[in-house]
Amino acid sequence: MCSFQNESIGQFLFMENRNILFTTLLVCLPLFSLTAQDSNGLIGKQHKSTKLIILSLGPEYCFADTKESPFEQSFLKNKDISLGYQVNLSRRFGYRASASYTTFSGSDGASKSRSYSFYSTTWQMATVAQYTISAPPKTDSPISSSIYFFIGAGILSCRPDLNYYSKKDYKYKAKGDPNFSVIIPAGFGYQRNLSKTLSIGMELNVRWNFSDYLDGFKPPVSQSKSPDIIQGFSIVLGYKLHSKEVEAKKEEVQ
Repeated sequence: MCSFQNESIGQFLFMENRNILFTTLLVCLPLFSLTAQDSNGLIGKQHKSTKLIILSLGPEYCFADTKESPFEQSFLKNKDISLGYQVNLSRRFGYRASASYTTFSGSDGASKSRSYSFYSTTWQMATVAQYTISAPPKTDSPISSSIYFFIGAGILSCRPDLNYYSKKDYKYKAKGDPNFSVIIPAGFGYQRNLSKTLSIGMELNVRWNFSDYLDGFKPPVSQSKSPDIIQGFSIVLGYKLHSKEVEAKKEEVQ
């Protein structure tokens, strides 16, 4: 019996690691391709390729299986801090790779049937493609603004701390037991350039994932809402490292 359980656990870990590896390759390979094309001047006819360091901070909430609204929770327990590296390949298209530290909490509130509460900490790594809807002027104006949307893929490691009374047909994560999941981050943002090197903006983000254990437990199917979803908004600060003019290579027609 013990041997069978060990084999099952091994198979599960193998599948999780394989999914994480596949997602990482799926995200990284297109970016390596785009970077190579950018270096060789094969993206667009002429544009500015800019690189930025991005820092964002804001409230983040988990819509999970607890009964009280996540917005009832303290901001200090529901926050997201993210540091990223962004490359704008043209006036409209770019990509960003980032690492995030996120905490969120939830509770059943005044409910007496379960009285669950949780506090989870997560580390996330993701890469998103970004498309600017309203591009800034072509001229090098020191102050301009833009609206953009983004979507990508990444991985999440979550450690939930759940306070609960065990109930039949419920599944639980042991305290401190890491929970890995593929995530799909997406959202909209607004950016305003304060100068040629500094920018400030706001983002509204949603992070879909494929786990129902971000809150530490999974109710029976009839009571479970869906896989847990992370959502929030943040203040985004950007610092431009440098820019360069890139001209595409022209093929001669014989």
